[in-house]
Amino acid sequence: MNELSANILFVLTSATYAAASALFLRFLVRGKGDVGKLGPRLIALGAALHAAHICVASLVLRVCPVEGIHFPMSVVSMLMCVAYVIARKRLRVEVAGAFVAPLALTALMASRFVGRAEPGEGIKSFILPFHVTLNLFGVALFGLAFSAAALYLVQERFVKSKRIDGMSRRLPPLDALDRAEHRFLLAGFPLLTIGIITGTVWAQRVEAGATADILRAVFGYVTWLVIAGVLFLRAAAGWRGRRAAYGTIAGFAFAVLVLVVYLTRKEVPHSVAASGAGAADTESVLSRTVKP
Repeated sequence: MNELSANILFVLTSATYAAASALFLRFLVRGKGDVGKLGPRLIALGAALHAAHICVASLVLRVCPVEGIHFPMSVVSMLMCVAYVIARKRLRVEVAGAFVAPLALTALMASRFVGRAEPGEGIKSFILPFHVTLNLFGVALFGLAFSAAALYLVQERFVKSKRIDGMSRRLPPLDALDRAEHRFLLAGFPLLTIGIITGTVWAQRVEAGATADILRAVFGYVTWLVIAGVLFLRAAAGWRGRRAAYGTIAGFAFAVLVLVVYLTRKEVPHSVAASGAGAADTESVLSRTVKP
């Protein structure tokens, strides 16, 4: 296995996600194509190629898939596709692939081309990889919740305007979208909660105080509060439909901001760099970027 193999798999994965995105878009806009079968199959194929790419890239680069942030960005997009393929029939949200495929493609490209790659030592604590792994699964599920919420708002607009032909007929019913959104949030929230706790423990250990670290923490806590609020209000005040959809989209937006801060940070926290307590090099621990 070599770098060429990893690059070939990257191109094949990107092409498959792009083809799935185009197929879903064509179906939604023009009503053409057997998206109910071919679309999800393309996403499933993309996820398989993506998993192979991650494995090969891990062996070539000799890195753990949950170190740093760029490599995990690739993992989270693959996990989102896997979760979609598993849940699509049960929750009747096949058309959510119209969001899943473009999101997966965007995350894959971001993991490759956004930011910079810096060599570094391995992580000397299990806390950060554990934290990243939990957040990967959580963000993947929130991505699916976002897809269902966005489709809900589109379908609701069609229903209110009494446009029940064309694209509206190709979208899932409102109750199916609302139920799918809620279940994805319920599945992802415990992972986010544990991820927040482990992230706090890690931050206290390394004593990082750079602006990027503060922003990441703030956006992380806001994400938790928004998602918790949506779930609580749904249970206590009967929040359904549009309000829950807007809250879900807002929560996912803050989760994306956390990833953006991770991806674009370049500064080295002085307090960590100057520490001789045996922690790993700052760039490798907090902002090491690996191009898969």
